[in-house]
Amino acid sequence: MKSIRSSRATRPIVATASAVSLCLLLAACGDNGGARNKPATPADVEGIKFATSRVRAFAEPPTSIGITQPVGKPIPGGKRIVMIGAGPGGIGTIIAHEAMSEAVKELDWELKFIQPKEPTPQLLQQALDQAIQLEPDAVVISATETAPIAGQLAKLKAKGIPVVSNNGPDPSGGPLVIQIAGLDALNDLAVAIADKTLADMGEPGIVGIVGLPGYRIISEYTEAYKKEIETRCPSCEIVEASIPVSSLGTTAGTAMANFTRASPDMKAMFVSYDAMGINLFSAAQAAGATLPRTYSLGTAPASIPALANGALTASAPLDQGEMGWRVVDALARIFTGQQESALKHDVMYPRPMLWSKSLNNVPEAPQGNAFPSIVKNYPEQYRKLWGK
Repeated sequence: MKSIRSSRATRPIVATASAVSLCLLLAACGDNGGARNKPATPADVEGIKFATSRVRAFAEPPTSIGITQPVGKPIPGGKRIVMIGAGPGGIGTIIAHEAMSEAVKELDWELKFIQPKEPTPQLLQQALDQAIQLEPDAVVISATETAPIAGQLAKLKAKGIPVVSNNGPDPSGGPLVIQIAGLDALNDLAVAIADKTLADMGEPGIVGIVGLPGYRIISEYTEAYKKEIETRCPSCEIVEASIPVSSLGTTAGTAMANFTRASPDMKAMFVSYDAMGINLFSAAQAAGATLPRTYSLGTAPASIPALANGALTASAPLDQGEMGWRVVDALARIFTGQQESALKHDVMYPRPMLWSKSLNNVPEAPQGNAFPSIVKNYPEQYRKLWGK
């Protein structure tokens, strides 16, 4: 199979019998030499050495949420917040909602969750129209770009209803009062997991990347992963593919297993959104496929057992539970007339972390959608900021 460089179009992959046949045919055609036969250049050696030197720092959990400035003013109670989900596949927003539900109790607020069936522009617009009708004190969106919902955001701004976003691709400003853990924070995670990929490979090779169309934020931080691989290892080659959102939890694992079979010399595979790979390992076993080292970003709770047994080589977690409390902190500052304080302090994120069996730091598997805390006592740190 000929490697597809990052400047080339990404192939969609689907899990059908014809796709399996096509993948096997492509694999039988063989590689055209590629990175497997390229000796490491001095640039590769130095780049991989640099990446390896960074990995150990990502193994230890941060102890602080990064915010030290208290709100410092009485926080009004009785506020009504509406949170818009990113669809059932957006596990992170579901975890964040559950955490926000606990955090708002500390301030005597109410939280309503509106979950579209899919994160399509039309369904997100409908969800926001419903939120506007409720006339809340604030609206929270997650992993959503602003362009497709510009009309609804304009209506909210005209009504004086602040919109807080987290994990989205657009910066603070304009229709958004603040973007929390946007592209800057997610790029840091992507670079960290790219460094771990190179450290484990130890030499140039073929790196597969599986994308998820429909989420601009995922596409953009995946570019940061690619850039780090290409910068630190110029002789590495990148092969790309994508899977549809509709395949999550069903055929996604089979499709990704087929992708690796079509490129048998692949040394590592990056799953750009961890929840895409929940059924990857069972699908690979059923297909008799041997997976390369596999990496992901945005660890789903269901993936932690695969991390513990080493099937998933490493993952960069994003603590969506802590993110829920961080959103509430930003709102507390906004509701007390301290928007600039939110913009200054709520973007002081904990440093990136990696989980891996090789780093001996994989947490115990949680129950349900509960997420293991990265900063262990973050609720207490937020309560202190709120004078609780």
